[in-house]
Formats: sequence, C-alpha cells, structure tokens
Amino acid sequence: MGWARVTVVVLVFVVSLAALAASSALALWGGADEFAARDRLRAAATELGAAGHGPVNELPPDDAGSVVPEPDNRRLTELARRVLANYPGTEGGFYFVRSDQFAGTAVNGAGPEPPATDRAGAENKGQEPKAEQKKGGKKDGDKKGNAPPNAPGGPARRDPPPLEAPSIRQQCRAAAGAEPGWPPGVEVRDVGPSRVAVAALAVGDERPARAAVWVMVRLTGPEQQKARLTRLQAATGLSLGGVVLALGLIGALAASLRREARRRAALGDELRRAEHLAVLGRLLAGVAHEVRNPLAAIRSTVQLWERLPVQARTPESLAAVVGSVDRLNELVGRLLLFARAGHEGHRPVDVNAVTAEVLELVRAGAESQGVAIEPDFAPNLPPVSGAAQAIGQVVLNLVTNALIAMPAGGRLTCRTRVLPGNRVELVVDDTGPGVPSEARDRIFEPFFTTRSGGTGLGLALCREVARQHGGDVTCDPAAGAGATFRLTLPIGGGVP
Repeated sequence: MGWARVTVVVLVFVVSLAALAASSALALWGGADEFAARDRLRAAATELGAAGHGPVNELPPDDAGSVVPEPDNRRLTELARRVLANYPGTEGGFYFVRSDQFAGTAVNGAGPEPPATDRAGAENKGQEPKAEQKKGGKKDGDKKGNAPPNAPGGPARRDPPPLEAPSIRQQCRAAAGAEPGWPPGVEVRDVGPSRVAVAALAVGDERPARAAVWVMVRLTGPEQQKARLTRLQAATGLSLGGVVLALGLIGALAASLRREARRRAALGDELRRAEHLAVLGRLLAGVAHEVRNPLAAIRSTVQLWERLPVQARTPESLAAVVGSVDRLNELVGRLLLFARAGHEGHRPVDVNAVTAEVLELVRAGAESQGVAIEPDFAPNLPPVSGAAQAIGQVVLNLVTNALIAMPAGGRLTCRTRVLPGNRVELVVDDTGPGVPSEARDRIFEPFFTTRSGGTGLGLALCREVARQHGGDVTCDPAAGAGATFRLTLPIGGGVP
C-alpha cells in the first residue's frame, strides 16, 4: 500500500462528501423555494380576495346548477389577471361553492411550464354555457386570428388545469367555511408530474362564503422534477459508491498497515539479535585476555607444586588457586547471563520490590563499611514487563558498583518514579568519587573498567538487559562528588 492508494482514498472521500453536500444543498434549496412560494401565495390570495370582494357581492344569487354569466366570468378573469400580474409564475381564480363551478381563471405566463395534458385540459374543458360557446367560436382561436382563451379580448377561461382541479376544489370548500379574517391556507402537494402549492381564501360577506379565491404556483414542472430526480439519483449513487470504495480501500490500508507493523516488529527483533551478537562478538574478543590471566596464575602455582616438596603447598598458594578459579567462574557466569539477557519469559515486575530485595541483600555489607542506604520509592509504582531475575541483576550491579566506590563510607540513595511517556525510572546515587569525564563515554563498553580487579562486564550487562526490555541505563554528567545512574523501563511493555 503506497501513497497512490492513500491518495485514492482521500479523493474518493472528498468526492463522496461533495456529492452528499450537493444533495443536501438541493434539498435545502427546494425547501427555501417552498417557503418563499408560501409567502407569495398568501400575499396573492389576500390581494385577490380583497379585489374580488365587491364583484362577488354584486353577483346575483346562485344555486346548484346555475352558471356564472360570461360577462361576469370575463370581469373576474380580468380582475384576476391584473392582480396576478404582480406575482410571476402564479395562476388563480374563483370557485363558487353552491354551484360547484370555477370562474375567472387567469394564468400569469412566468414560471414552470404546465404539462401538455394540463394545458390541453385548461384550454379545452371550460364550463362555458352552450349559448356562449356557439357565439364564441373556436376555443383555441380560429383561422381569422381570434384570440385564444384567457388572452385579452378572447373568451375567458373558467376551470383550472384538470389534474389540480380536485384538490383546488377541496381546498376552496374548506376555506369557504372559515371565519372572517382567517388567513389564506396554503398546501403543497405532488400532482402528476408537478409539485404545486395552492392557497385558498374565502371572499364576500356571506359566511359560509358563497365563493373562495385560489392561487397556485408550480414549484417544479415535469422536466424540472425529472432533472432534480436524476441529479439526486446520481449524487446518491456516487456517494454510496464512493463510501463503499473508500471502505474497501480503508480495509486494504488497515491490512497493509498490520502487515507492515508485523514486518517492522520482525526486523526490530532481527536488529536486536544482531546487536546482541555483535556485543557477544566483542565479549569473546576480550575473553581470551580475561581468561588467560587466571589460567596463567593457576598454571604457575601448579608448576611450583611439582618442583617443590609437598610442604610448599601453603594455604596462601591454595587460596590463590581458588581465587583464580572463582574469578574464572564469575567471568563465565556473567558471560552466560549476558548471552541470555532478555530471553527469559516476561511477566509483570515490581521495580520497588526488586530494588528493596537487592538493598536487603547488601545492607549488611554496606553497614560494615559505613554506607547509609536511603530508599525513596514512589507509591503505587506501576509494574514493568520483563524478567525479574535479569532486572534484579541490573539493580544489583548498579548498587554493588556504588558500594565499591565508597569503601570509607557514604550515602547510597535509590529513588523510583514514573516518567512522562509511560516509563518507570530507578535512580542509583552515591557519594563516591564519581565517574571521570573521559571514561563516561566508555563505561558501558564490554571489558572497560576504571578499577583494578574489575571485569568490565557489569555495566555492559546492565545496558544490554535494559535495552532488551525496551529501556536503557545512563550515567549523568558529574555535578559534584558521586555518580548517578538511571535505569528506565517502559510500563507494562518492553521487548517480549
């Protein structure tokens, strides 16, 4: 998994979010259009109702089956046309409740185009009286150039478009029963291929009103609805496809990252083994010299025993041989511990408890040389993960070195605390002569020592064990008398 796939994931997410944002914007835009249309329809219905109040009151009483005379129908149409001219995209008129008929229908030409079926119905299904039809000539204008319906000078249209007529009729009947002063009611509905908003308001002095005005606006026509649906489907498809593709790529990215993590962990293990082998190689290079000295002492003593009588085998000579053997045993033991460093099973280790056990082990020797031990352990110190024996050996080496540096007495302080970054620190501080500045950079090298009789393996072993546990051992620069060594280990972690 490279940067190319990551870039693809990011681009897919961006495109998906853009598509979702576009869909949301379209939805919000449509909602804003509806709110604006409602306000415009209320204003138009109120103005048309006020304009038609007088003409409606002046009409003769009507009853079931009666028809508004054509002159009155034309008068109402002209009135509606004048009012609706101030509201582009609207159409409206009057509805008479008792006779169940529409009259005075006017259309403002702006706005979405009505469906073809609506236009045909609007022009061809008026309720004109037969006598008027005979006199009015052809509905759609004739070859002599007569005006089409609802045009100035032409026959007045009565019915609204047929698809919307039933809902307009129902809404007008409800408005006719409202109390005087009641605001126009507005309803938005999908009718056929269009989405329309209709407002209705009672008109005249009678209650229930004999008539109501209606005003309608097409929010979207068939072509707009189709285009909006197409855009919505495309945006939704793109969004879903992008999300699915992005999830697939994220899954592949996660799998690749897990493989990379395992590969890096394996490389880290190999690197630590290589470093460990390199240190062992340096150790083996120095073993010859360290082993040769005690062996030479043993050989010389045995050769003297061969030449001299038995009485020459004094306790002092025997003690020299035993001391040389002990030195060899100590060297081999430390080499074995160094070779096994960090390979024991790891489990939770309490650094406070390990340090306290080491201090009890050396307390008698420390008191005999006048060294005061001052433990300062942090309460509730979290455990580290590691081999308790190996960590104990590191603490023992640091404490032993501190005691060796104070043969005439002094003070040994062991402090523990929690460091930022989830690490535990043990500080071993003494009041001895300290570490010479020229030797500070080399004291952790195998077989380097600043005192006679030392093997030079103690601090090298400490650092190796600490690093095998994911930590380290350092020596602070001298700030006066004494030396300060710091052992840091990760909390509950380390190298398994």
